[in-house]
Amino acid sequence: MLATEITTVFRWVFVVLAAYILLISIVSLLSTRATPEIWGYFIVEGGGSFPITHWENVIGRSKTADIMIPLQTVSNNHALLIRKGEEQWVFRDLDSAAGSEINGYRLDPEKRYLVETGDDIGTGGVISTVTPPSLEESRNNKYMRRLDKEPVAPWKILIAITFFQLMTIVQLVLSMGTEITAGALLSILLLSILMWAYVMFFKAMGSKGFEMEMIAFFMSTVSLAVTASSDPGIVVKEFIAIVLGVALMIFMCLVLRDLDRTKKLKPVLIGLGVAAMLINLIFGEAKFGATNWIRIGGVSMQPSELVKLAFILIGAGTLEELYNRRNTIVYAAFSFFCLACLALMSDFGTALIFFATYLVVSFLRSGDFSRMTLTGVAALAMGLMVLKFKPYIASRFSAWGHVWEPEFMNDLGFQQTRTMSFGAGGGMLGLGAGNGSLKYVGASNTDLVFGFVMEEWGFVIAVLLVLCIATLSVFAVMSIVAGRSTFYTLLACSAATMFLVQTMLNVFGAIDLFPLTGVTFPFVSTGGTSLLTSWAMLAYFKAADMRRDASLAVRKED
Repeated sequence: MLATEITTVFRWVFVVLAAYILLISIVSLLSTRATPEIWGYFIVEGGGSFPITHWENVIGRSKTADIMIPLQTVSNNHALLIRKGEEQWVFRDLDSAAGSEINGYRLDPEKRYLVETGDDIGTGGVISTVTPPSLEESRNNKYMRRLDKEPVAPWKILIAITFFQLMTIVQLVLSMGTEITAGALLSILLLSILMWAYVMFFKAMGSKGFEMEMIAFFMSTVSLAVTASSDPGIVVKEFIAIVLGVALMIFMCLVLRDLDRTKKLKPVLIGLGVAAMLINLIFGEAKFGATNWIRIGGVSMQPSELVKLAFILIGAGTLEELYNRRNTIVYAAFSFFCLACLALMSDFGTALIFFATYLVVSFLRSGDFSRMTLTGVAALAMGLMVLKFKPYIASRFSAWGHVWEPEFMNDLGFQQTRTMSFGAGGGMLGLGAGNGSLKYVGASNTDLVFGFVMEEWGFVIAVLLVLCIATLSVFAVMSIVAGRSTFYTLLACSAATMFLVQTMLNVFGAIDLFPLTGVTFPFVSTGGTSLLTSWAMLAYFKAADMRRDASLAVRKED
C-alpha cells in the first residue's frame, strides 16, 4: 500500500517535472531569435536604396525577389548577389533576357564574378552599385546583437532532467522489482552523466544555447524507460546508440561550419546512400513485412535510417545551387532511386517520409507549387501501382478506419485496437513502468510507442513528446529569417519535415487515423539505428541556429 502511494506521488511530480523541462526549453528556444543584420546596401540609379539583410540574395522584378527592381527590362529572377566577405560580393546572372554587366563588361551566365564596393552593376540596363553599411550602422549591428535575448542558462533544465531521470529509476525499481536489470538502471544514470559532461564541456568552450539538446536528452530518457520496461536486456545497446548519436551530431556540427567543405561531401554521400540501399535490397531481412533490416554479426540495423542523413544534405543547396538545373536533376534522380528501393523493400512508411521531404524541399528550392502538385500526382499513380503488386501494404490500407470491425479487430487491426484500449487505460499519469499490457503486443516499443507511453507513463508525457518535435519544427521555420545561407535553412526545414511526418505516421497510425506504416517515433522508439539517426539529425537544426554563441555548427566570427 505504501509503495502504491509513493508511486502515485512520484507520477505527479514526474509529470510536473516534465512539463517544467519542456516549458523552459520551448520558451527559450522560440523567444530568443537572432536579429537580422544589414550587410550592405544595393543602390539603384534613380530607384532608391535596398538594405541587404541576407548573405544570398535574388535580384529581380518578382515580388519574391530579395532585391526587387520593378522594371520591365529586369527579369523576374535576374541575378544573384552573394556575400563573399567584408565588402566583397559574388554576382551571377541567371541567364536573364536582357543580361547583366559589371563596369560595362558583359557577363557570362555560366560564370561567377567578384564585385567590390563602387563597381557599376548593370541589370537590364539599370545601373546599380553595392555599398557597405556606414560605420555607425556597423556599430549598431553589433550593439543590437548584444541586446538579443540570450538563451536561458542550462543549469535549471539540467537539474530538472536529472531529477526526472532519478525518478524514472525509482519508478522502474518500485514497479518492476527484480524484473528490472542493473544494466537498464545504470544506462539511465550514465545518460545523466553524459548530459552533464556535454553541457559543461561546451559551456566551457563558450556555447550558450542547449535547448535542443535538452529536449533530445529528455526524449531519450523516456526512450530508455520504455525499453527498460519492455525489453530490459537491450537497454545498454540503446544507451550506446545514444552515445554514438551524440558523437556523430558533434562531428556533423563541426563539418557543417564550413559550407564549401560541406558541399564537396555531396558526391560521396550519394555514393554511400546508393550503396546502403543496394546492400539493404540484397542482404535485407524481413520484419513485419518490410525487408529493411540487415544483420552484421549480432547487431541488426536499418540502412534506410542512416540514408535519411544523406538525403537531407543532398537536397540542400545554396541559392546559387538552387538555380543550377544539373543540381536539381541529381537530387531528383537520387530521390527516385531511394523511393524505388524502399518500394521494393515494402517499406511504405519510410518511403512516405522520404517523399514528403522531397516535396517540401522541391517547393522550397523552386517556389513552384504547380511542379510540386504534378510530382504529387505522379507519386500517387506510382503508389497505386505499388499497392497492386504489394498485397502486404494493400492489406494495411484495407483495415484503415475499420480496425474495430469484427473482421479486422483481431487480425489486421489487432495492434491499433490494443494500442487505443491499453493507451486509454493509462489515464493522465499512466499505470507505472512495467504495469502495462501493450508490451505483450508486437512492435509495442517501436511502431506503437505512443500508446506504450500513454499506458505506462501517462497521456501528459505522451503529448509533451509530440510537443518536443513540434517545437523543433517551429524553430526550423523561424530560422529562415536570419539564416546564413539557404543551404542551412533547407537543412533545418528538411529535418523538421522528416521529424514531423515520421511522428504523424507513428502517432496517427497507432490510433488508426492513418494506416499503420511501421515507422518509429524520433528519439523515443526502441531501436539503435533510429536513436543514432535522430541525434545526428539534430546537427541540421543546430546549423540553422544563428543566435549569438548558441550553436556548435556556427563559428563565432559568423
